[in-house]
Amino acid sequence: MTSVRVDVLPAISGVLPQAFVLTPTSSDPAPPVIAVHGIRREAELMTDLLSPMAAASGRTVVLPVFDEHNWKRFQKAACAQRSDLALLRLLARLRKLGIIDPGRFDLSGYSGGGQFAHRFAWFYPHLVGRLCAAAPGWWTFPDSQVKHPFGIGDRSETKHQLPLLMRANLVHFLDREIVVRVGGHDTERDQHLRTGSAIDAQQGYDRLERSRNWCSAVKQACEEYGIQPRIDFRVLPDCTHSFADCVSQAELHMDFVVSADRPVGEAMKKKAA
Repeated sequence: MTSVRVDVLPAISGVLPQAFVLTPTSSDPAPPVIAVHGIRREAELMTDLLSPMAAASGRTVVLPVFDEHNWKRFQKAACAQRSDLALLRLLARLRKLGIIDPGRFDLSGYSGGGQFAHRFAWFYPHLVGRLCAAAPGWWTFPDSQVKHPFGIGDRSETKHQLPLLMRANLVHFLDREIVVRVGGHDTERDQHLRTGSAIDAQQGYDRLERSRNWCSAVKQACEEYGIQPRIDFRVLPDCTHSFADCVSQAELHMDFVVSADRPVGEAMKKKAA
């Protein structure tokens, strides 16, 4: 029976985040999965909840910890502290240690981690395979008429030319399997949800509306560029804004870490059966 070894890689303050590494005793040659925590930084909880799927799939799972002191707004990816570059450095370290192989990886994130995941994949589409974003508070939409960071339109005060980069990468970002999950009861406007008349009008009133609207926008963008959409949106019944709740009630861990031989869309078909 396959088990999982849990290792903890120490942080280098402001340079490398701490990381939990789940290594199955019987490994699959599939790419690793990077799983990113939410604003509460419950990486240890996620480690416990994702370990069974790491064992079942045979895939290495890495959970970085973007601590609040060094990466307060990690969810923006290209934030002032550049959590995106911190992840790139962590990946380089893992490869040097022989923990993961070079090449692409799957990227999953919950809440703030879902924000980070879709933006990181957009900045570095050549590095990310399958993308799973669960219950982000808000999104960057594939809309050049909306100013960054809510869309990919120009904004004079934006640093690093991010809108230009995202427009240039749009087609490559869209051309992948994208899985979006959100709880059916994830409708509370809590203190961590970004609100305001502009974002509410553009994206929706709560996480559920915003995820549904973003998926519709992605499908529309795929059609405009002649890309076959591979986006799988599903509402998790009876789930609130809680990773543990989504795992226990709706098996979110099976969306975060999937077997490498699972055909695209297979999980959706099984749920519908």
